[in-house]
Amino acid sequence: MRTVRPKPRRSKNLADAERRIHQLEDELLDLRVELSRSESRVEAMKQIGQELGSNLELDILLERLVARTTEILDADRSTLFFVDPERRELCSQVLEGSEMRELRLPFGSGVAGWVAENNEPLHIPDAYKDPRFNRSVDKKTGYRTRGMLVWPIRDPHRGGVSGVIQVLNKNSGSFDRGDERLLSAIASEIGVALAAARLYQEVVERNEALERTRGELQLLLETERAISSLSELEAMLASILGTALERFRARSGVIYLLDEPKKNLVAASAAGTYARDLARLSFPVEDPSFRELVPEGVVHTPERRRVLRRGRLRVHHRLLVPIVTKYDGVIGALEILEPKGGDLAAGDLAALRVVASQAGRAINAERQRRAREQAENLETIGRMLSGVVHDLRTPLTLLSGYADVLVEAETEDERKAHARGLHRQVEHMSHMLKDLLSFARGERSILVRKVYLDRFMAEIEEYLRTELDGTGVKLELDLKFRGAARFDETKLRRVIHNLARNAREAMPGGGRFRVSLEKQKGELVFTFSDNGPGIPAAVRGRVFQPFSTHGKTGGTGLGLAMVKHIVEEHEGTVSVQTSKKGTTFRITLPA
Repeated sequence: MRTVRPKPRRSKNLADAERRIHQLEDELLDLRVELSRSESRVEAMKQIGQELGSNLELDILLERLVARTTEILDADRSTLFFVDPERRELCSQVLEGSEMRELRLPFGSGVAGWVAENNEPLHIPDAYKDPRFNRSVDKKTGYRTRGMLVWPIRDPHRGGVSGVIQVLNKNSGSFDRGDERLLSAIASEIGVALAAARLYQEVVERNEALERTRGELQLLLETERAISSLSELEAMLASILGTALERFRARSGVIYLLDEPKKNLVAASAAGTYARDLARLSFPVEDPSFRELVPEGVVHTPERRRVLRRGRLRVHHRLLVPIVTKYDGVIGALEILEPKGGDLAAGDLAALRVVASQAGRAINAERQRRAREQAENLETIGRMLSGVVHDLRTPLTLLSGYADVLVEAETEDERKAHARGLHRQVEHMSHMLKDLLSFARGERSILVRKVYLDRFMAEIEEYLRTELDGTGVKLELDLKFRGAARFDETKLRRVIHNLARNAREAMPGGGRFRVSLEKQKGELVFTFSDNGPGIPAAVRGRVFQPFSTHGKTGGTGLGLAMVKHIVEEHEGTVSVQTSKKGTTFRITLPA
């Protein structure tokens, strides 16, 4: 019987082991490849992180991020879209031939638009089998899109979609889950970067706005200082214009104002090169370089290639803003010619508006001041005329009386006496008008001569009794000196008349007016007292100032001012004491 020996198992086990070893070696090789691939992706992600951390300028980020993404995913091309939330569009800069152009896609249009609208990623192995894919782009460019990875870029702070990244056509095979995870990580990093870049841009814009505001405030301070340090409008405008030229480092500048018919803009101030020529400029409001400005008050700058003529100056660049006041609207324009740099920004116009606003305020203030002065002058004229009429009332009454008795006079001597009275009153009126004009002009002229006080005071008594007749005011005279003195009797008569009239007006219900005269230490002392209610407290400190009056119907406030003026012409003094029991004026004159 033949014995069957078993086959050795060693050779089979060895073959299995060898196969397992080869399998492990293949797996190890795959792991090494995958590890190498992962390391390269990690390195690429590090590079993306470095790019994101080293630059916050969106244009530069766009270019670098697209290039890195394409490299990491071994793709043919990538596109990064930004979201325009106001227009609900995606926008990107894409290369067509040798030129860059802006590509815009509405939300929901194409694959990228679908991702932006739905905030969901898409992995499309075959683009032409997906109805959302827009083939027109491929037809236009001749490009063939195969596989697509399109991922939303989410804003980590505000939520929602801030962009979309689109990767096309993997070079080796098709996109897989690893590519999806990698693109998801890249999109997340880009979202953070875009948020940071947006915040950075906001900070830059705020800083620029603050800097512009600081510059405008500085300009406002300088123009305000110029205005406050000057009183004449021409000097104010010249200073404002000089400040503007320095701020914009401009060659020349002009401030125009509308003429009275508001048909022409006339140069009111000019500075810089050819300032004399510029100061003679005048343009109709229909002029092409101004017609947009004056009716609507629109800021206008000429086109770069357009050359304007300003006298002998050829202008390629300018800044032009309206000068506006609250009630009159546009009253002129401020034009800065050839500012240094040429390229003008909105901030320059804003700064110039500040200057124009100050110019408008200065012009408006000057016009209001002139209007007030004119009104005050008219009021002064009216008051002076009122005073003249008031002062002439008594002499005219006396003239009327003398005329009546002259008609009834029976003898030649009576007629001559009454005629002398008429002549005296006419002469008195003439002197009154002359004194008033001298006071208004600030002139000082007196005719000092010898005066016999008996005769002088007799004439004063006759005048005062006529003045006070029928008013209930009783006249009292106390003459302790009746000799001769030297003064201008016409002007002193004017002083006494004014004081008597003030006393009469202060006592409308009647009272007492006392006049005394004495000589003390070589000086004549006149005292005028009444028992009225006294001078009101509101005007006590300024009774001798022109137009200082209170509570008197028809009062002009010139009477006591002229009293002081005449007394000082005589090198004398005048003082007043007042209380609720009455008022006393004391006048001293060199005898």
